[in-house]
Amino acid sequence: MRTDAESSRFAACRRLVIATVSAGTVPVAAVSVVLTLCAGVSLAGCGDAQGRSAGAPPPARPGSATSSGAAAGAGAETPASTTTAGPDATAATGAADPGESTPGGTGGASAGGPAARDDSPAGAGRIVSAYYGEINAAAQAGRVADISATALPGCQTCALDVGMTRYLDQTGARAAQAPYEITGLAAGARRGTVVDVRFAATTRAVGLLDPAGRDAGQVPAVPTRSAVAQLVLTGPGWRIQNITYAAGQRS
Repeated sequence: MRTDAESSRFAACRRLVIATVSAGTVPVAAVSVVLTLCAGVSLAGCGDAQGRSAGAPPPARPGSATSSGAAAGAGAETPASTTTAGPDATAATGAADPGESTPGGTGGASAGGPAARDDSPAGAGRIVSAYYGEINAAAQAGRVADISATALPGCQTCALDVGMTRYLDQTGARAAQAPYEITGLAAGARRGTVVDVRFAATTRAVGLLDPAGRDAGQVPAVPTRSAVAQLVLTGPGWRIQNITYAAGQRS
């Protein structure tokens, strides 16, 4: 129940609000401040029937239904709610999902993983070059060549090259220099899953060394020959199916 003094203070506040709004040039924020002050005056003057001041209302328990109403009645500002960003929010803001790969990043792919399969004719040419690189490296190291990443198991010509490196491994010898020189690699047009790679192959005269580095003989040279490697596209990529050599250098 309001006393005369309280009514007077409330009326004064109401007139102040009316005057503020009527002026038309005061920002809305200022009107909000005036309303807050008036609410504070009204609440401060409220009491029970014996005239005792009731004071401010007790704070609402968290999650109670009266929390927002009490804050509004006291003129307090309600804090913005915080939500966890979900897929829709991520799409709206453009933020990258933790499992997504970002430009320039690794994303889900592991660093240092296998390269993507190259099924172009140029990729077939690189397989041929890698094949002869392994034969040369194995011969110079005196070990058996591993051509599983470049040739099919049924490649008969490849088996002869591997046989040569196996002989060196068994006798404890090694080549003093690379036995093969490959030049003029040129891949033809791809025909479905098959492509031909043409090149010139020269087998050098190579000296052999024993484990102590002493002379162990020599492998004779073979004149330069034109060659064609037939490659087939498999799951992992191009693999050599066979290599054919013809006498004389290709034109």
